[in-house]
Amino acid sequence: MARARGKLTGLVLGVVFFINLWAAPAMAETTLVMGTGSAGSPYHLFGQTLAQVVNQSSAKTGIRIKVVASIGSVDNINGLLSGRFQLALSQADVVHMAWNGLGPWSKAGKQKSLRAIYDVYTEGLVCVASQSSKIRACKDLLDKRVALGAEGSGTLVNAVQALRLCYLKPSDLGQALYIDPGQAMRLMYQGKLDAFFYMVGHPNQRLGKFLQAYQKGVIVPLKPSKAMLNKIPYYVGFCIWKDDYPSLRNSQSSINSFGIETLLVTTDRVPKNIIYEVSRTFLIRLDEFKKRLPFMSSAEPPTKSNIKTHAWNVSAPYHDGMVKLIQEMGLLRPASSPVQ
Repeated sequence: MARARGKLTGLVLGVVFFINLWAAPAMAETTLVMGTGSAGSPYHLFGQTLAQVVNQSSAKTGIRIKVVASIGSVDNINGLLSGRFQLALSQADVVHMAWNGLGPWSKAGKQKSLRAIYDVYTEGLVCVASQSSKIRACKDLLDKRVALGAEGSGTLVNAVQALRLCYLKPSDLGQALYIDPGQAMRLMYQGKLDAFFYMVGHPNQRLGKFLQAYQKGVIVPLKPSKAMLNKIPYYVGFCIWKDDYPSLRNSQSSINSFGIETLLVTTDRVPKNIIYEVSRTFLIRLDEFKKRLPFMSSAEPPTKSNIKTHAWNVSAPYHDGMVKLIQEMGLLRPASSPVQ
């Protein structure tokens, strides 16, 4: 399998656009509050970098970003819907559920105010187990102490899906803990946990530091079935590479799992010109993001093909501000993008 970590399937500005770097007209001061993730997480690091880049131009654009730590994807979407956030990061599956009124939004119904801006990077699900637990396959999680992710996180959604690969559910575990990966790492280090799930971009600095200190961790293969990938279009096959985490006790050089796109999202309440300018600023500075954030190292320019196939096809349509950028790049607006 070709190695392609964190492949950006959507919306990175191509070379053509970089010749078009005129200054945008100044606008009234606007502060966008952005929901990210827990402090030190890839979501939070990306949010901090985006805020630094956008805020450097605020004298010209009048736009500032304020980064707020959060629980994760579900919390971020709820923050957008309530008006607590104007920007947020979310896994594509969580956006899909909100857009279609599924999962946490089954009672509230379809959330048609959501809008996608671009796909930031691909996350891969890991199940880290202690070597002494003898967990070497998904089925071995039966009757074990397992951290599935915090309530309101995308990791929890994906962990439950992973259990289904081996016909398990949380009640089949010896103990199901609903805590974030940081707490899970501490418990495993103390010998109080057998395994934990973590949906994250790779390589991940926090996970790497834990594995180096722990020295007894293995990653459990979670190879998705063809039926799962066909039925759930926002999941993709993904490999975790051992050379990203040299302290792993796995014997194989790569471990099969599944991944999902991380989206930068907003709502239709945020004006077109503001999203246009935030997106334009980010995309012009893409190389800086790639240097500072290893999980974005494989970011690629868009083509007509990958714009038509990227993750928002199963989640939410582009915001009008991003549509404007696509049009300026000479790429046609995909047929599936109109608001439903």
